[in-house]
Amino acid sequence: MLYNMPTIMEPRGRCYFTPVLWKTLPPDVEDEVEEWRILRERFARARRGEFAALDDLLDLYPRLKGPDTRMFACNLLGDAGTDEQLEAVESFVLDDVKYIETVCELCHSLGLWGRLSAVEAILTAYDRNFPGQCAEGLPAYLTTMLEPEFGAAADYPRKDTLEAFLAYETGVRDLWQRRLVELGGPKAYAFFGGPFSVRRVAERFLELLGTSSYENMMKPYLRQRFEASTGIDCSDFFEKNGDLKPLTAAARLEAWLASDAPDRFEPGERYFFGHKIPRRA
Repeated sequence: MLYNMPTIMEPRGRCYFTPVLWKTLPPDVEDEVEEWRILRERFARARRGEFAALDDLLDLYPRLKGPDTRMFACNLLGDAGTDEQLEAVESFVLDDVKYIETVCELCHSLGLWGRLSAVEAILTAYDRNFPGQCAEGLPAYLTTMLEPEFGAAADYPRKDTLEAFLAYETGVRDLWQRRLVELGGPKAYAFFGGPFSVRRVAERFLELLGTSSYENMMKPYLRQRFEASTGIDCSDFFEKNGDLKPLTAAARLEAWLASDAPDRFEPGERYFFGHKIPRRA
């Protein structure tokens, strides 16, 4: 397929500037046209600040057939959804015991949202579905919310024993309680163990431009968070083969941080393409 897939796990992809999100698909991929048309329309409205366009995205999600469209819908909901819309995702994850894969996929949206209340839903999904493969990614959402780097929340038990799980869950809940006190309660947005802000996204991205396995894992995630918040295309941070251009990335991030641009983003609030995301649609 000539169009890059929008995914946070592939740094060579163009994330929110992947062509499929901006251009009509060619007719030879007709079976995907309708799903992308629907998502493209919602994305276009959300990046104009029309967040009510995502009101039906949770209802639409289970009907999406393509793994690429499902991934993008999860990203869009997590990056641009209002608290009201993502509270509905929390309820779905907590209440549904039938659609295991859908529940685990939607935990990705909750991790992007980053509101501390979402820890309960993510832990519940993990508890119900581990050691299933779809649940193995859930600790990654917890650690990027609760810890400055991979720690106890990422160190999930590799063996499916009650003792191991209870020890893991107790550790995560203790960590969660500390963050609730430090950050101001369950409605606070958390990011790497501290309060969320767009400035902190850029600072963290700049800190993790090295080549360690942890840094390589985090760069696509941070690129997505920065693009989603600011609407700045980071495609030129990477070579065509997916390799990072660290000097280019550092220069761009440093220039942004040194400008007055970060001051336009209120600490503790979420943004999508420069528009403040309301708590309610």
